[in-house]
Amino acid sequence: STSVARQDKNTWMCKATETGTLRFTYNVYAFELGVRTSYVDQHMAFLHGPSAFIYVLGKEDMPIHISFDPMADWLKVEMALPAGDKPNSFVCSNYDLLADSPVALGNFDVSTYETAGVPHKIVMIGEGNYDIDRVTRDFKTITDKETEMFNGEHPCEQYIHFIQNVESGGGGLEHLNCHTSQIQRWAYSNEDKYLSFLGLISHEYFHLWNVKRIRAIELGPFDYNKENYTDMLWVAEGITSYYDDLFLMRAGIHTEESYFKALESNINRLQNQPGRHVMSLPEASRLAWVKAYLTNENSKNVTISYYNKGMLVAWMLDMHLLELTKGKKRLDDVMRILYSDFYLKKDRGFTHEEFIATCEKVAGQSLTEFFQKYVFSKDEIPYNSFLKTVGIEIENIADQKAVMGMSTKSVNDKTIVSYVHPDGAAVKAGLSVNDEIIALGGWRVGSDLSSESDRLSVNQAVEIIYSRTGKIGRAVVIPQPSTTVKYGIKRSEDTSKSQSDLFDLWLD
Repeated sequence: STSVARQDKNTWMCKATETGTLRFTYNVYAFELGVRTSYVDQHMAFLHGPSAFIYVLGKEDMPIHISFDPMADWLKVEMALPAGDKPNSFVCSNYDLLADSPVALGNFDVSTYETAGVPHKIVMIGEGNYDIDRVTRDFKTITDKETEMFNGEHPCEQYIHFIQNVESGGGGLEHLNCHTSQIQRWAYSNEDKYLSFLGLISHEYFHLWNVKRIRAIELGPFDYNKENYTDMLWVAEGITSYYDDLFLMRAGIHTEESYFKALESNINRLQNQPGRHVMSLPEASRLAWVKAYLTNENSKNVTISYYNKGMLVAWMLDMHLLELTKGKKRLDDVMRILYSDFYLKKDRGFTHEEFIATCEKVAGQSLTEFFQKYVFSKDEIPYNSFLKTVGIEIENIADQKAVMGMSTKSVNDKTIVSYVHPDGAAVKAGLSVNDEIIALGGWRVGSDLSSESDRLSVNQAVEIIYSRTGKIGRAVVIPQPSTTVKYGIKRSEDTSKSQSDLFDLWLD
């Protein structure tokens, strides 16, 4: 036997002779069914590469042959890699590709179709109330439309949609030749939830180009021993978030009303996030490791989402390019040039400077002011000055009721402060997250403070009795008009023919 010694959290050292075969066995605990994790039980297995497959240090670029020995009654082994010379075996050119190729073993409903001559599979993991024929038609409609943008040339030899039907959860993760996405198993009959799910499919599929091939220079090859930092997750995820619903519109799945509703949701999310005054897009991108997925009660005040603001900046950039080129060029052209010049010709990612230069090439002029204001700085986005290009505008339809600038939640029938606005009346009165609100204006509150809001008036002080770590306190809060916005999108009055033409071009 050969001794194995652990060197650090991610590395083992073993002694071996220079010739012969080194064989060793290791056990993996896998019981989290997620898009980034591995799961095994008596019914099925889903293995996500980085959490399941080891590699030999310094040999990451060597070809790999991997074979599976499934349970006797498991009839399917699905993996988006070329088949090996034995049953249930696969081959790949290097570890990066293996790590980027999840595998499902078990018994699944599988549907097939083609886009641009490339075979596609839909692998349904888990039970659900899906109509597999409808799902297949809708997926094909989306993938056909996205491939059209890149002149009908598909980058894969095969593609798999891994769909995890789960009790609760969501989200997705892209790979070079597949993606994994989750949906609540009974959500297919809810049209709004199903539409949202198709938006997720559109998002993950567009990553075939943007992220897996059109990418920031830092995003591959990866160092699996440490975090990989980039300032351009807003390009990777923000631009993809712009295109996901846009492709549903182009494909005839969204109506104009439902598409505008999706756009409004993104605007309102950012404009009601105090962190937009604190964090820029490059900062949000670089700090994703410690901010985006490790949120707390103060995150809303000091952070933004590079998905959310990145999507809005991508939308405004598209409007700006349409206006500057009089409809001859747009963001589609930027993506096609990046794909051709950096992926196909240079086989590498691009820097922030190269991304901006490509946008300027399409625009035919400098875009320094645009990027400085809305990407590298924290300036407010003047939506209407860009949206007039296509003859639409936004309008705030929220009322300005009296508010205290805090949110609460019910915990064991107690009203607990869960969020305080950094400039709100509550924080000015000394209230804090985790305070228990006991009484408002001399009256005991219920478990939901929102029901008491009708008793508030702007600038009329109200006494709050609260408990903090068991000690009773008193605060005098002076409610202020709500700063929460609720923007709606509408067609502008008296739009010109050129605006109408650009509107149609935008959604085509």
